Amino acid sequence: MKLIKAYFNLYHLQIESLIRKERLRRRFRKISTNRIFISDGEFKHSNDKVNITLYVYNKQKLNYLLKLKKRFIRLFKKPKFARKLRLIKKVGLKLLFKQKQKSILLRNVLPKYNTEVNTANNIYYTRFMKKSFSRLRFYMYYKQMLYINKTKFEYTYLHALINLIKNIFKKNVEFNIINLKYFYFNSKIFTQPLELKLKKDRRVLKYLKVLIRKAKIKKIKLAEKTKKFFNFNNSDNFIQDNTKSKNLKKILISNIKYKRVSGVRLQAAGRLTRRFSASRSICRTKYKGNLENVYSSIKGYPTPLLRGNDKANLQYTVINSTSRVGAFGVKG
Repeated sequence: MKLIKAYFNLYHLQIESLIRKERLRRRFRKISTNRIFISDGEFKHSNDKVNITLYVYNKQKLNYLLKLKKRFIRLFKKPKFARKLRLIKKVGLKLLFKQKQKSILLRNVLPKYNTEVNTANNIYYTRFMKKSFSRLRFYMYYKQMLYINKTKFEYTYLHALINLIKNIFKKNVEFNIINLKYFYFNSKIFTQPLELKLKKDRRVLKYLKVLIRKAKIKKIKLAEKTKKFFNFNNSDNFIQDNTKSKNLKKILISNIKYKRVSGVRLQAAGRLTRRFSASRSICRTKYKGNLENVYSSIKGYPTPLLRGNDKANLQYTVINSTSRVGAFGVKG
């Protein structure tokens, strides 16, 4: 998993430092929440293949799209901006035409210095581009960052990661990447931002409240056990009919349990006090919604246990981390 996480945490330091006003330090970039969050991989082994399922929340892409929308996309729609672009085009074409005539004259007068004339032309063109498109420079940087983010999920770059994992398992590797709409749909992804924030800052209650507030809890609609049964011998004929297949989908989806998030709980414990203070470890907890299995507690349906004492309706994550002050843990 370290290899997979390192691949998705790759970043272009040069372009990201150009976007920011302040200097971008490597230490703060490593603990930044502007990244692709990944859950623990679910590995399924067969004789000749390993199937790796990953749940992904692409916060980096959402951040860049939001910045583009705020800064540039609204600006492009304004008629004033279109008029400015036309003016730049009109004036720029005149200047470039004059520069071209001057360069032709210099080449005719000084044929031995063609290389020097070409370098002077290139310097002129680069300066002209910088001055005319100074405000759009950041737009191109954001587009580059979005392209880098997109290529991480394409086969051309994933192929190198697959080859490295092949050497470890000595089998073929297949990735199944699932993009999550909300970060609280997976407990591992839900607790990772808190861990990264606490490494940089010690305001525990503030970050706990923010994360709990962002989790949208919905009421669970308890589905009754279906009274309809199907003859699976004639299932092919049943699915071919469009009207009957729609009814089948509705019945199957309505009988799926654990479709909605009914509750979340976050706990942070450890040396979360200020630096250079000889205080004890603290523990802070925030809770929202209900974590009970309503199908067993209210409806009385039997529920299986997974891996001993694990509950089927809960996702449980424990992250241990360290900082300059000391060690701490996050449960979610």
